[in-house]
Amino acid sequence: MRLMQAPPIAAALLLIACTSAAQSPPTAPAEVVRALRLKQLGDSITPGASRTAQIGRGPNFTYALTHRDSSGGLERHDAWTDILVIQSGSATYLSGGIQEGATAATPGEWRGGTARGATRQRIAAGDVVTVPAGTPHQFILSAGEHITYIAFKVAAPLPTRR
Repeated sequence: MRLMQAPPIAAALLLIACTSAAQSPPTAPAEVVRALRLKQLGDSITPGASRTAQIGRGPNFTYALTHRDSSGGLERHDAWTDILVIQSGSATYLSGGIQEGATAATPGEWRGGTARGATRQRIAAGDVVTVPAGTPHQFILSAGEHITYIAFKVAAPLPTRR
């Protein structure tokens, strides 16, 4: 019977993989928010122009369920990318362009003004909207429209200034 030897590089890679796996600290399991919990949160939101229920947060992200019965104001976040998962309803979503006439609400958060060159898109239940950090955006609802969505805010690296 002939024994085959692994090439030295393959043996070294296998040793590194086994050592790395053995030294990795245990991690927490994934967090699951069940559909029933989302429904309960949605039902608990009192009617109004815009209401939000915080779901969770981590070191570089946060997520919440929001219900809107009316349009929101134009906003821009320099340090956060928004990922929206539309649960129900529909709206027009204004995004992009250059925000003009905004005021700083908090450092890196801009509100108001107009978005010159922005694009309008219809969004509805089942859609996922990704808004990169620094992008002006706004929900526009017609009379009688409603929209409910989960907003994930993920920390984005700040651009380097030249």
